[in-house]
Amino acid sequence: MTIRSPGKIRLLLAAAPLVIALAATPAFAQDTTAAPLPSAPAPADDTSQQDVVVTGSLIRNSATATAAPINTLSAQDFVTRGQNTIAEALQTIPANGAGTMTRAWNSFGFATGATAVSLRGLTTGNTLTLFDGQRSAIYPLGDDGQRSFVDLNTIPQSIVEKVDVLQDGASSTYGADAVAGVVNVVIKKEIVGLHANVSAGISEHGDGGEKRADLTYGYGKLSEQGFNIYINGEYQSSNPLYARDRGYPYNTNDYSRVCNGAGNCLTNETINGIQANGDFGGLGSTRVPVVQPYLNGAPAYEDPADPRGNFRLLNASAGCRDLKAVTLTPAQQAAAIGANTPTDPQICQQDNINDYLQEIPKQQRYGATAHVTVNVGDRAQAYATGTFYESKTDSSISPLAFANQTAAGGTQFTLSPVILPTYICPRGTTVDCTAANGTLNPNNPFAAAGQQARVNYRYDLPRRTLSDAKTYRFAGGISGSFGDNWKYDVNGTYSEVDLRITNKNYLIPQRLIDVVNDGSFNFVDPSQNSQAIRDYIAPTNVNNSNSKLWQVQASLSKALFALPGGDLVAAVGGAYRHESVYNPSANAPNEVNPADRYYSINSVSTIGSRNVRSGFFEIDAPIFDQLTLNGSGRYDSYSSGQDNFSPKITAIFKPIEQLRFRGTWSRGFRIPSFQEAYGQPTTGYINATVSPDQPGGAAYIAAHGNNNYAKLPYSYGLTSSGNPNLKPETSTSLTGGVVFEPNRHFAFTVDYYHIKIKGLIGAPDYSGVEEAYYANNGVVNLPGISVRPGIADPDHPNALPQLGFVEYQYVNTTSETTSGLDFSGTARLPLGHGINLTSRVDATYLINLDQTTPAGVVQKFAGSLSPCNITSCSGAPRWRGSWQNTLDFSGRASLSATAYYTSGYSMASVDYGGDPSDCSASLGSSVYTYNNGDAYKCHARRFIDVDMTASVKVGDRFTFYANVLNVFDAKPDFNPGQSYDSGFGYNVAWESQGFIGRFVRFGAKIDL
Repeated sequence: MTIRSPGKIRLLLAAAPLVIALAATPAFAQDTTAAPLPSAPAPADDTSQQDVVVTGSLIRNSATATAAPINTLSAQDFVTRGQNTIAEALQTIPANGAGTMTRAWNSFGFATGATAVSLRGLTTGNTLTLFDGQRSAIYPLGDDGQRSFVDLNTIPQSIVEKVDVLQDGASSTYGADAVAGVVNVVIKKEIVGLHANVSAGISEHGDGGEKRADLTYGYGKLSEQGFNIYINGEYQSSNPLYARDRGYPYNTNDYSRVCNGAGNCLTNETINGIQANGDFGGLGSTRVPVVQPYLNGAPAYEDPADPRGNFRLLNASAGCRDLKAVTLTPAQQAAAIGANTPTDPQICQQDNINDYLQEIPKQQRYGATAHVTVNVGDRAQAYATGTFYESKTDSSISPLAFANQTAAGGTQFTLSPVILPTYICPRGTTVDCTAANGTLNPNNPFAAAGQQARVNYRYDLPRRTLSDAKTYRFAGGISGSFGDNWKYDVNGTYSEVDLRITNKNYLIPQRLIDVVNDGSFNFVDPSQNSQAIRDYIAPTNVNNSNSKLWQVQASLSKALFALPGGDLVAAVGGAYRHESVYNPSANAPNEVNPADRYYSINSVSTIGSRNVRSGFFEIDAPIFDQLTLNGSGRYDSYSSGQDNFSPKITAIFKPIEQLRFRGTWSRGFRIPSFQEAYGQPTTGYINATVSPDQPGGAAYIAAHGNNNYAKLPYSYGLTSSGNPNLKPETSTSLTGGVVFEPNRHFAFTVDYYHIKIKGLIGAPDYSGVEEAYYANNGVVNLPGISVRPGIADPDHPNALPQLGFVEYQYVNTTSETTSGLDFSGTARLPLGHGINLTSRVDATYLINLDQTTPAGVVQKFAGSLSPCNITSCSGAPRWRGSWQNTLDFSGRASLSATAYYTSGYSMASVDYGGDPSDCSASLGSSVYTYNNGDAYKCHARRFIDVDMTASVKVGDRFTFYANVLNVFDAKPDFNPGQSYDSGFGYNVAWESQGFIGRFVRFGAKIDL
């Protein structure tokens, strides 16, 4: 893409005034510079405090003195909290809200293999992740196929000095995407000696084991030799956990044993499940084939009560094999006839949750880093670092039925029902297969009678997705001073993510047709099918994608003149960045033969690149001892045609030494992601249930004979496409707070935040699609929305099919607003005899998270299960917090306990029509019901998890430690409407540790 010249001119004009000022003004001394711009000196009255470089601020001072709320997690915090990865640590911070991506989503998420945080609940796309203040290449796959983010799995934890989480907009410093805040991972500048760490852990159930090891060696002291170089390597692996590894009700989707006092029970959602009241909703497809006689593509016997037309086991002598055998009562057989699936008494039940659902994927991570820092003379320091990191995951979900539909994108092909022919002929036969040129079909028990056979069969192997992400990251730079204390900082970075996604056991309908017609697939005993046959019908799908980023930036600063409170310091800089993504479709549309595509694999594809030119400045003005003001701004010009100027003003007022008032105002922006601008059709699936109480619901269910097709939960797709004409989202952020430090033992903060985003990128308003589809016999007239029906009910082919796909192109819609309060408190208390207690509390309260629809309706998500569209129905809890208490015994031993709290929330999914104030109006909008229609739970319970860590030093070189995670074995709240009702039965975003249960880890460190 080309860069437009007007952007370049405006960039130069934005920077010119400060360049002139710097050149014309005498210089004053200041501290060493910090990326991305040089830092101003600390106020004179704070010289007793240790200077630190604060992310998003050019003031060097303690974190509580910054104008914006910031949460700093040090390397020691990771140790005392027993957190083995940066991703794990960041998931627990209170500001991480709705839309967070945990490892549990890997089983079926768009961004397979990756994790990310969502500060302020504004999605992963509005949180900018940096490494030593520099950008990194995004993950090639988008969150929900839409939003760009940096994968937290690529961070080598063992060399991290700290992680700064800036909980405020920072586009004036870093540019696009820093709307909700910034995560800045700072690695160690200097490591001397040999350091090793090994650990292993396992749950108290004896599963979910993990292993971890890292080794670092460094040489040279900057203060003595003038250089330091270190190399590091680390390895970590964790075993998978399945639903079947835990007890009821988390190990099944047969919820019929969960009943209320009146005897009303939840639904049995297993395939061919019998309800608690004895109801049977019709026959489904399992991995044990059943067949029904057909003639000329229709049931061979017109009277559904004629037992000759029943479905029956294809191989009766083998029975249900490893599935549960059930004998239907006459009443249940009559119900099957009413559902148009007449069947013999014996049927087989299949529980896909117990058999296949993977709660935590198998994961393996390893990498290496080399880092060198060199003093260049007396006035400069240079560094270079290179990192390779590889992260692999292996996840699985339930197998596909042979009767299905190809993925959205282009012309879709539906194979339903699957008919076994009377005669089979060699593959490639171009004429009708008859007795003259074929043989009787051995899979068809009715062939000798001249009949076809309809077969209901679900593949016997689960779908597997393997991700392999290789990340390369290189950075270098030099900073220092010259002349009369001019300060400079020049740095550059290059990063690349190479991602391979391998999908196994995904079926292609054309190939199913081939093996059905030539008889090569063994339906009588599917276990006897050769690997060659399996490879033919479900060939391994491999898709390679990558993303790249390189950037150079430089800054220059000087102290301009003295103010009563200190020197006024100004800085100016510029940057140039190139970023690209190449993600071809793993299942591209096929208009020549639409049947020759995979079921289920998304057709998503994104290919694009752009260049960004930026100019930025900052002025730090200590007006007097009690008041410091700071102004900054950044102009970004994109070769794709967008540009933006982002200003920010901050203030700190300190009437007395112990008390500070602070505040910020800023504007920011989020550039349309590559997926939003250029993405090909991407489909995400959500679960829904047709209620007889909704308009058209009763008639729809009756038209399908009250069968399971119509009554049980089903999935429909939201298919989105890119729009190159999108404008950036723009934001206005405001924070204000108080910092109270009565003495060196105590510190307290409280901050208010408010963020409003305009031009929100998303879907047109489709909230009325479901109701309109079933009320108007499939006709939907909503602006910007197209609807496609799903797979027809093979037992009622003329009835209205389930809603299949809602299709749209991304648009700039309306606005989103969030506000809340951040609290923190730290106490450091000497208890005597060398024992010290440190207690730290962090909490965030969500006041509101509101989104205005294109129709002007304000949807209020705070304290509810919404927004489902970006959180996969994991919700926006109002309270999240942590409380850490650590006892240190003269530096020789420590004992720490950390409690994590997530408040409960309404089960209503507001963006799907639910109402948090009216549970009865939210039935079917994530609120589960008993079989009589009463609500199961209107409110999800809060979750509290406590972790403990102990360590002891042996001599000066050895440390042994133990972690007990979820020490009280807290259980997740069983509530199956959460997490898209995808079978987990609990909220995977907040309660995964509850499913894992108590987890014990032991480790040892050596420092030489």
